[in-house]
Amino acid sequence: MVKGFLKDDILVINSDGLTNLVSQEEIFKQAKENIEQAPKELVRLANENGGYDNITVVIIKNI
Repeated sequence: MVKGFLKDDILVINSDGLTNLVSQEEIFKQAKENIEQAPKELVRLANENGGYDNITVVIIKNI
């Protein structure tokens, strides 16, 4: 069931350059902890884990 994009929901849009190198759990953790710094931190983590592909991360929070 699709509920829509509700208040305080977080949407992470990213390329496989991130998901191939950073776990879903870590992506979720970073997005929840500091949404403003999370994209930069996730790119850093992906690069630290090999960074062999383009890495794109966009995080949107419904306020």
